[in-house]
Amino acid sequence: MRLFTQAPPNLTAGIAILLAMLVLACNTAQAETGREIMEQVDAQPSPELMAADMAMTLIDRNGNQRVRRLRSLSRTFDDSERSLLFFLEPSDVRGTGFLVHDYDDPQRNDDQWLFLPSMNKSKRIAGSDQSSSFMGSDLSYADMSSRNLDEWTYELLGEERVGEEPVWRVRATAANQSVVDRTGYTESVVYVQQSNHQVIRAIHTLEHANERKLMNLPEWEQRDGFWLPLVMQVVSQEGGQTVHRTQLTFSNINLNPEVSASEFTVQRLEQGL
Repeated sequence: MRLFTQAPPNLTAGIAILLAMLVLACNTAQAETGREIMEQVDAQPSPELMAADMAMTLIDRNGNQRVRRLRSLSRTFDDSERSLLFFLEPSDVRGTGFLVHDYDDPQRNDDQWLFLPSMNKSKRIAGSDQSSSFMGSDLSYADMSSRNLDEWTYELLGEERVGEEPVWRVRATAANQSVVDRTGYTESVVYVQQSNHQVIRAIHTLEHANERKLMNLPEWEQRDGFWLPLVMQVVSQEGGQTVHRTQLTFSNINLNPEVSASEFTVQRLEQGL
């Protein structure tokens, strides 16, 4: 026997609200594990080709600034993301080059080479050296390659807002000591923008006591379906006090440069500017 030929309006609305809440709860549960959020971050597309100018501003604890200018190229290969950059000025670093082969295979260590024109040859950066400073900046060599998801464990810490944007806070903890030795980090708390799964802030805890690095990406541009950072700020702190800062500013971004595969070889690196 049918008890109702039609549900009362208030019951219909209540059921609809309940179903919507259940769907939202299920979707949130699926999206809000730390690991899955970081998988979405890792899955965001990047341009197959890109060229850009960069200004690297180094700021010491007294506010003194040094500005270095660079030119960078990147290209997607079948097995890796590869990038090449050269310092253009000032004269004491002009011609210094850096080449990265960032492999897709998580079992394969990335390759990095630094070319010093004064020595007229390149040096491969060993894994044990990747936690050291990249050219006197607050970025390390390890920061110049993407992270392997499986080398970290993840915990969702909660949600909040950065400005008007809702973000997830996810703690990434190094899975073992070898990861700490290579990166210099024991853990990172990253702020992932919910609208596009881009990391816009991070707090990195270093292995050395009372040391951490703060990263901020306050400016972005969306072009051809890609989110491109325009400014990156990195602050080194000891005991909560700022000791050094680096700002990278990107300009003249070209997503269709004429770049051949041969640009991303050690032989090309050693040719210099």
